[in-house]
Amino acid sequence: MKRWYWVVMTTAAMACAARGGAHVTDAPSGSPSPPPALPPPPVASARPVAPHPTSLLVRYGPSATRYLVRRRLHIEQSFGGPPQVQDLGAAIFVHATITGPADASGYPATFTVDSVVPDSGTPPPVAENVARARALVFSGRLGAQGEFQSAAASDTAVAHALAQLVGNFRDFLPRIPADGVRLGAVWSDTLSVTQRAGGSEITRRSVAQSSAAAWEMRSGARALHLDVSATYSVAGSGENGGQAFQMAGAGALTAQEFLAEDGRYVGGESRDSAALTISLPAQALSIPVTQILYSTVTLLPAPTGR
Repeated sequence: MKRWYWVVMTTAAMACAARGGAHVTDAPSGSPSPPPALPPPPVASARPVAPHPTSLLVRYGPSATRYLVRRRLHIEQSFGGPPQVQDLGAAIFVHATITGPADASGYPATFTVDSVVPDSGTPPPVAENVARARALVFSGRLGAQGEFQSAAASDTAVAHALAQLVGNFRDFLPRIPADGVRLGAVWSDTLSVTQRAGGSEITRRSVAQSSAAAWEMRSGARALHLDVSATYSVAGSGENGGQAFQMAGAGALTAQEFLAEDGRYVGGESRDSAALTISLPAQALSIPVTQILYSTVTLLPAPTGR
């Protein structure tokens, strides 16, 4: 397989810096023959619960939670012949700990990548990198709006090598108003996130509209259902595998997120689609890329004592 093809695939994956957590972006694998279109991720059944006081305000606070994060990435690219198609995926097991008290910078918080399990067919180089993610810890501060700030990795070399796969958890939690969120609230966010990995720098600027739609039961907890709709632009450049590239494009994201009464994030689902153009100046190539990222975050039961 030509090196430029790998550059295109991994670079396109970097643009999947969607909200919703550790953004899985594997390297390509499998045959270029198009498989059936990916279905949306399974949505855990959520039933409405009895009316809840509209005055109840939900805020982030101290907690210790474990999640299973599933990502499935569908990429199509065209460069004069039949479209090249790749369907990639992985499961990431994450342990999140938020401690108190908060100060002006927020709550002390850590996200630990317990393990990453790639889907079958993952190329050996990617599988080897995935194995290095075990016990990778990101430490930082959780702001009132849900942004994980000032993150520092326990192993910066591993974190950089896996930036496309696990991200830095900056937007793992849903964004909410600074003073908390209650039923019926409507708000908007304008965000700019830059992802750096291996000499590449990709910036994603988004405008998101969110609303607190209803109280529902989710993972055994009464939770506020948040609906999110966002549009964004992507731009960047850099080097991947010794090949210089430039990228530009736009996309849209929809998500359903759930916050428990006590401020715990109890999971969600999202769909992120983008149309990109990746330019490889050295080869005078300009390649259109379409990608769709399906994400599901599931709250796992607390471990039982020994």
